[in-house]
Amino acid sequence: MNGIVCCECKQPAGRRSILMCADCRGWFHYPDSRVGEDGLPCGVHVVGMRQLLGHDVVPLCRRCDMAFRLQFGIPS
Repeated sequence: MNGIVCCECKQPAGRRSILMCADCRGWFHYPDSRVGEDGLPCGVHVVGMRQLLGHDVVPLCRRCDMAFRLQFGIPS
């Protein structure tokens, strides 16, 4: 993961898990709780978006998540 920087916290990917935002295609930290990774997530993994986005599970960085919620009137 050389050269990959989180689009939210601007820190290098390091050893934490990262996901690619489905909207802006930026990478963001998303620690995997299944293996006990520490750290705060810099985005969300939204479940149940098949009607709006065509996928069941969609990763979004914080900025894209907020813009998406404002655009469609979805409460946070």
